[in-house]
Amino acid sequence: MSTRVGSRFAVGWLVGVLVCAPLLVPQPAAGATDPCPRHLNDGTTGTALSPPIALTPASGSAQRIVNFGTSRATKVVRRLVFTSDELLPDSLNPQQLNFDALVSRAGDTLESTDFPDPTFSEPRISQDRQSITFDICLNPGSIPPGKYVGAVTLSGPPGLGAASVSLTVNAKVDTPFYIGAAISLFAALLLLILKDAAAYRAKSENKKPDNNQQPNWVESFLHPLKDPIWLATTAVALGAAFGALYATYAGNPAWGSGGFSDIAALIGAALAAIGGHTIISTLTPS
Repeated sequence: MSTRVGSRFAVGWLVGVLVCAPLLVPQPAAGATDPCPRHLNDGTTGTALSPPIALTPASGSAQRIVNFGTSRATKVVRRLVFTSDELLPDSLNPQQLNFDALVSRAGDTLESTDFPDPTFSEPRISQDRQSITFDICLNPGSIPPGKYVGAVTLSGPPGLGAASVSLTVNAKVDTPFYIGAAISLFAALLLLILKDAAAYRAKSENKKPDNNQQPNWVESFLHPLKDPIWLATTAVALGAAFGALYATYAGNPAWGSGGFSDIAALIGAALAAIGGHTIISTLTPS
């Protein structure tokens, strides 16, 4: 009897969980909408404006720069403002305003690539009918690293003069940097070991003219690794080199677009560790 009651309880508990589980899943907020429902060239036709009206981007909207870093999540460029030289007539509504844009990767030696078409918020005409405000949504997808430049143009019915804002978008990558930095620092470490191993062999040869007594290369390579002072100075030099590499990477919002040239720059900076090691070594007792 108790077993039957227990089975019924278990079945009831399972049914309750299945019924209540969907209620525990976060639901989208009521009234949530796409922040950028407008697309390129989707404006409707409208009555021609007379007299003609010219649009001009506000000073803070004439040029925008967006840095994605290594992220490829959508970014929103907020509050681009265009002012008009005349009052915008009541016949002009937001649906009649039209967007156009072309943003492409810059660089004479890079493969031509266009940034995905942006989308836009519904334009907002101010109450005094003297300005238009809108936002731009940029979804980079899986674009390659680089600097993308172009313009976004706002236009409308005949008689409304089109105006543009300059847009610069930067995207970078990090995995090639860390791989290149690791290879560069490892190569610098090997060269440091080789340099000091050769110096150790030369020093041993001066002390022991008999070449048969000269240490072999394996022993010579291991010799600097047994010296705590050498290990400390080398670690400091390689750490300083990595700092220089990372500063180069962090200071370039489009790092990775140069391909091998960016990796070569890392190698050149890492090899400076050899000079840094020599300087530090002169400050320590032999």
